[in-house]
Amino acid sequence: MKNDIPSKLYYSISEVAKYTGVKAHVLRYWETEFPTLRIKKSRTGARRYRRADIDEVFAIKELLYEQGFKIAGARKVRREVRQKTAEAEQQPPEQLTIGFEQMDPTQRIQFLGDELRDLLARIRDMKIETAQPAALKKKADQA
Repeated sequence: MKNDIPSKLYYSISEVAKYTGVKAHVLRYWETEFPTLRIKKSRTGARRYRRADIDEVFAIKELLYEQGFKIAGARKVRREVRQKTAEAEQQPPEQLTIGFEQMDPTQRIQFLGDELRDLLARIRDMKIETAQPAALKKKADQA
């Protein structure tokens, strides 16, 4: 059912109720019980769910209805998942290592020179490929 949801920026509470199979009054209750469920409201007070909110509803529904958690237990699980996700996002990505540590300075210069020559050759090939269609067009215009 998750894949059947149309892609758009905001969803109304009735749409979310239809897509998730959770009644609107239950969704409103969950908003008060689960801090991880962050629903925006319009100026008129209408709830505007985002796709991330719908995914959170599905996760809460699974914990409560399928895995048998109570509200407090499901809240704790969702908080822990949110914390782990936040920690993972804060971790800097691993840097690419080239293996310079094992090379002496002469080998490093040789390696970098080879890499730069390879890069230059690729750039020249790209220029040739992009220049050919323009040259062919000029020949066709002249004919």
